[in-house]
Amino acid sequence: MSDLIVRPRMLKSGKMVYEYAFEIARIDGKRKRKTKSGFRTKREAKEAGKIELSLYEKCGQTTKDTNISVADFFDLWMEKDCGLTCKESTLDGYHKKIRLYIKPSIGEYYLKNITKDILQDFIKDMYDKGFSKNTISSIRGIVTKAFRWAEEKHYIVASPAINLIIPRNQQPQKATITRQKPHIYVSEDRIKQIFERFPEKEPAHLPLMIIYHCGLRVGEVFGLIWEDIDFENKLLRVNRQVQWHQGKRTKKDIKLYNGTSKSNGYWYFSEPKYNSYRQIDLDDELIALLKREKEWQLKSEEYYAEYYTRYYCDQKLYVLGEKPTYDIIPMNPIKTAKTDNEINFVCRRENGTFTSPRVLTHASSVIHRELNFPEYDTYSLRHTHATMLLENNVNMVYVQKRLGHKDISVTMNIYANHVTPKIKNNSNEKLNEIYKG
Repeated sequence: MSDLIVRPRMLKSGKMVYEYAFEIARIDGKRKRKTKSGFRTKREAKEAGKIELSLYEKCGQTTKDTNISVADFFDLWMEKDCGLTCKESTLDGYHKKIRLYIKPSIGEYYLKNITKDILQDFIKDMYDKGFSKNTISSIRGIVTKAFRWAEEKHYIVASPAINLIIPRNQQPQKATITRQKPHIYVSEDRIKQIFERFPEKEPAHLPLMIIYHCGLRVGEVFGLIWEDIDFENKLLRVNRQVQWHQGKRTKKDIKLYNGTSKSNGYWYFSEPKYNSYRQIDLDDELIALLKREKEWQLKSEEYYAEYYTRYYCDQKLYVLGEKPTYDIIPMNPIKTAKTDNEINFVCRRENGTFTSPRVLTHASSVIHRELNFPEYDTYSLRHTHATMLLENNVNMVYVQKRLGHKDISVTMNIYANHVTPKIKNNSNEKLNEIYKG
């Protein structure tokens, strides 16, 4: 491949312009170059030169389908490239961003007509609307990968998604759009109201209690099986999480996955977030509740007999509570088709049906509406658990490991953002002790 050279050139008029140059095939043994000048900036010359060099090296070959739209191309890219190389969780994230941001903005363009200016304006528009830097950076990455693949597969001559810039030198015109509101500390009175509304044997009761007492993430709660609970040593081991994969399924697939679910998708097991395998100490109240729940499930299983809903997975579930020494498959679907690996869910209904994270989505709606608590979300219980530990002077590293935070700064932010009366009083008492005469 020839090297592209970009250099300044002074015209006779004294005006400075830029030109590009690259070597082409020798003729009669003599070196030849293709050049073009007159560009106002070095960047313009470089971009034009890259396109011309790409055309030269591909002998003018352009596209397979010159009239494919950006929207259709991204569907093709997801199927032919990402579908073979990306994890399911990554695919789900890509699908969402393409559907919400990329297709509405540039989906109607012909792929062949997309220029760097169009893509840069798209990025700038998101910035002006107040989207966070992380969101914009993620979308820029998706666009860059997609257009690189388009170039490799000859759908376009050269990718226009080169060196797209996220604006930095001015403030967004609107407040940053965040993915979620800040989590709040749930007071004792509110906790009492919540569990009075969702008492024991309500589908939401047990998962809410586990989050409140252990600080687990939602996906980790619903991924628990009874083999993860060590009653003798009062331990809970976090070995996996459940996630939802949205995708088209045949009628046969629907029968195999998730019982009678009619939706185009299925639940599957994956490793915990940030590979945060861990063991969590359990308090006596939660131990007693879990024992009652297990006894109740055994009686229900006996009562329903062959009508009790059972679930299975392809790979045997790991239960040791520390990072395994072998590879965990990235997607281990939960299904009703029998395999050698039955799943003994902790969270399930009387007839054995899997209680999914959606039960907590419903619970949140009820809490907003009936308890007049619109600030609440399920993750607030996780943050409340962490805050309660910190206000009782539990070691911060212990709290970090218990919650599975990737970095202790996340734990410290909880402490900084939730200054409860108890934390304030403890701090004042320590201040007085330090400066006692």
